[in-house]
Formats: sequence, structure tokens, C-alpha cells
Amino acid sequence: MKDKSKQVWYLYAHDIKELKKQCYDVISTLYVQLGQAPEAEIIVQMTNLFCNDLATNYGSMELDEVRFALNQHIRENDGPHFVNVPMWNEALRSYKMSKALKRQTNQIDQYELYKKRVESFSKAIDKREIKKIGK
Repeated sequence: MKDKSKQVWYLYAHDIKELKKQCYDVISTLYVQLGQAPEAEIIVQMTNLFCNDLATNYGSMELDEVRFALNQHIRENDGPHFVNVPMWNEALRSYKMSKALKRQTNQIDQYELYKKRVESFSKAIDKREIKKIGK
């Protein structure tokens, strides 16, 4: 069963400060990935818009899933890309539509595969013996 505490709507209702912090991180990372360097006020405004859009239209998504969808969008679609409302809405809408289609046809979603890979990788790392180097 899904951990609802990771979903956008839950964070919006219970920890808006954490949601805004995470949204700021997502927006800042997008600017870096696209090689853009906006002023701090623009990042703050975009963060507020992004946070409200997520809560209003994509509340059932997890923040990691939002990050995954945006990363996938900028890597798989030809640019130019700009961090703005139409870009993230297009990215998240197309991600949700492809996820719904895969669910209807009983195919495994790319994000679910990604999560499973990350979990198995972290389990493998956790089992390793850590040796101290130096003093």
C-alpha cells in the first residue's frame, strides 16, 4: 500500500513548509539542469506557483514521482525548455496519462521500476562492510 505521507496533498495539508522547501529544490534543480540562472525572486515566485499547481492538480503524486516526471520530460523532449507553468503542467500531465495507460494495459510504470532499482541498490549498499580509512 502507498505511503500517503509522501503525497503532495498530505504535505500541503500537514507540512506546507516542507512542501515549499521541496518545491524550491525541484525548481532550483530544473534551472541548473537547463543551464539557466534566474534571480532569486524569480525562483521564489516560480516555487509558489509550482507548489500551488502541485497541490491543486497533482496532489496524489509523490514528490519523488514529480521529480522523476520532470527529469524524464526535459531529457526525452527536444527543447528549448524553460521553467514555467506550461512546461511543468505538460510534463506532469503527459506523465500521468502514460501512467494511466500503462495501468490499463497492465504494464509496469517506469517510475515503479526506477523505485525498485533504487531500493535494491540501497539494500546492496547497506549490506556492504564499511572500512575506515585513515585515523
